[in-house]
Amino acid sequence: MSSKPLPTQSLLELIDLFEQSGQPIADGDGQRLHGVPGWDLSRKLSLSDHDLAAWTECVGYAGCYPAPCRDERILVDIEEDADPGRYRYRCPETFRVKYISAETAAVRAVTATKLLNYLADLMDIPQALRRGITTAAIDGVLWHIGKMRIGQVHVDTWLVRGLANSIDDVYRHLDQPSLPDTGVILTTGSAQPAIVRPPRNYRLIQINSVLSPNSASPVVDTDLIHRLLLASPGETIERSPVVRFDHFNSTLHITTRSIAPWKVTGPKQAAVVKYLVEQFENGRQRVSAGDILVAAHGSREAARGKRVPSIFSGNSQWLDYIEHDEAGYGIKLE
Repeated sequence: MSSKPLPTQSLLELIDLFEQSGQPIADGDGQRLHGVPGWDLSRKLSLSDHDLAAWTECVGYAGCYPAPCRDERILVDIEEDADPGRYRYRCPETFRVKYISAETAAVRAVTATKLLNYLADLMDIPQALRRGITTAAIDGVLWHIGKMRIGQVHVDTWLVRGLANSIDDVYRHLDQPSLPDTGVILTTGSAQPAIVRPPRNYRLIQINSVLSPNSASPVVDTDLIHRLLLASPGETIERSPVVRFDHFNSTLHITTRSIAPWKVTGPKQAAVVKYLVEQFENGRQRVSAGDILVAAHGSREAARGKRVPSIFSGNSQWLDYIEHDEAGYGIKLE
């Protein structure tokens, strides 16, 4: 990846900051800044100071501050102090001069290009398929991340923030005949009411909903995105389980890892994977070789003298998805 991986919770907070970064706040000269003031940044529990320095940039300083006054906060004007490390304001309760740090007054915005490329990395979008990522399709609102591989095809993937305030412009842009008829619109904000339908065969998806909650490190649930694309517009689709075996396509999906789904070949191999997934769903993360062989061959008699690795003979790919230790065999979750 182009940047140091963030824990899932930190990435979720960064996405929230990106959404908030689209909101205007006035500086001391009345100019509109787009970012998040320091007093709001301090509420982020997962993003460290190092993370904030790495992923955001200072775009200016706020011209007002929500000063505490009894049981509420009141917006008051702030101004630079002789000490460059602080700003001053007059307390609305005591009328005395008080101070806040320059860091508290600073307005920081998430660096769009950096976040977009990080998300493109998570989605395994090759550099050649994200050529328009550095230039917003609608300034400060809509970006084309690139073409993400979903199933057997590459699908245009867009990121939008502040959708509630710009939905008409966004949908008008995506309705252009020059653009593909199908695409994914990832929103950093809240989802829109089901009655508001995206144009053509586009699907609007909250990006938070496709980041696997079961993984400490960020993993995009492409299986869920695939199912959302195949579903009817507005249809409710449940999150993908930690592991899922698609019986129709004989494909294993693991949502805790950034690994492509495994298209299992051969009835015995499929029987093994199906059995391991069923046992995992029943709370067993490890099963014995003997039980696996019975599942693959149909009976203990038929399984006698056989070995699990021989079922996958000539296909080392299985080692990326199934692990073996002294407790037995199980789906590789990490």
